[in-house]
Amino acid sequence: MRAVLKIALGFLIVLAIAAVAAWLADRPGAIAVEWLGYRIETSIAVLIVAFILLIAIFAALGRLILIASRGPRLLAARRLAKRRRQGELAIVRGLVAIAAGDARDARKQAVAAEGATNASPLALLLAAQAAQLNGDPDAAERAYRLMLDDDETRFLGLRGLIVLARRRGDNDTSLALAREAQALRPGAPWVASEIFGLQAALGEWHAAEETLVGALRHKLIDNDEGKRHRAVVLVGRSDAAAARGDTREALTLAETAHGLAPDLVPATTRLARLLAASDKRRKAERMLENAWASYPHPDIAEAYADIGGELSGDERAHRMASLAAINPSARESRLLAAEQALNLRQWAEAREALMVLVNAREATRRTFDLLAELERREKGDQRRATEWQEKSASGEAEARWFCRACGHAPASWTPHCPSCHSFDTLDWRVPGAITEILPPPAAPADGTLPSASIGKSG
Repeated sequence: MRAVLKIALGFLIVLAIAAVAAWLADRPGAIAVEWLGYRIETSIAVLIVAFILLIAIFAALGRLILIASRGPRLLAARRLAKRRRQGELAIVRGLVAIAAGDARDARKQAVAAEGATNASPLALLLAAQAAQLNGDPDAAERAYRLMLDDDETRFLGLRGLIVLARRRGDNDTSLALAREAQALRPGAPWVASEIFGLQAALGEWHAAEETLVGALRHKLIDNDEGKRHRAVVLVGRSDAAAARGDTREALTLAETAHGLAPDLVPATTRLARLLAASDKRRKAERMLENAWASYPHPDIAEAYADIGGELSGDERAHRMASLAAINPSARESRLLAAEQALNLRQWAEAREALMVLVNAREATRRTFDLLAELERREKGDQRRATEWQEKSASGEAEARWFCRACGHAPASWTPHCPSCHSFDTLDWRVPGAITEILPPPAAPADGTLPSASIGKSG
């Protein structure tokens, strides 16, 4: 439709020009001009054409003058647009290089992007990521600090600096930066978790609990997750109270922790030991028996054995066998029952419990080791025992505590990983792949603590 209108308009203009030309042809006239001794005579039509040409010439000259005056600015704008396109292309290529793990190309593209875009936020972010990929924390810190100068990127810069400070174990700086980030965005869940994790990693249990309660009140942390974290904090506070000899406070804190997370095995076992130490052994036993009925765990069995008092070998074996009988179909119960049957020289019962696991393809190295011991003790059959031990060497390993942040396997559970000091990152599982793609470094040699990560453990 628009094309038709343009054609119609052009046609009308041509008609108008033709009509004017015809009108002038019907009315020829003459005009004479005398000036400085010169006389010029011409027709009206020629004069009009000359006037139109003169206007066109002046218009062209004006256009040339305008272009000449605007030329430098137009060229500068074009050069700037070209540089921006080159910068954007360098950013894209740099991000691809980072994704591919090409540290050299990432650094090259970061330098190009930063120069082409006058250190735009995206270019600075690329520079920081490339520097970290190249193992250059100083360059990464420089890029993040440049982000602090822009209100739009200040929070992102603070987050990068927090991560760098945490990696080098500078928790004081990490905490100060986290509080600054919290002032910028009070409702950011990541900031609340970071502050909580740092306080917990430093053993500032009261402050960590206050931060966690505030985060829960403002719904910055999921309620179930928050309850779990608070239970772990209370276990830490209970351990600290027990270490300074305040058994009463330790017991109160452990009871609160167990109430918040009944399935948190360390909270259950600590409470049971404190109850037994406070002459409430039967209550402790009932609690451990209830826990075994829901989630059998070696730490529960160990606590149950420890609070049993002075018992003979057979009495202790019968006691532990009764615990296994509470949840007889569980693998841990069958293993515990087999161990106690061996202690009581009940060979048939031990073999039955272990062969159930073998036939169900639930046998682990511990299962085969117990079978080897059974063959030696019952029949003195060393050949058969060796066969079971060979199966044990290639069998599935036993579950144990593993830090999902660094992969360390401590002998027992603690609120913090003994290696990287991450908070609440110990899971009960069999050895396997670590979920973290790039785990944080181990604790620095100077004894400072890296900030804690927040997560669930078994």
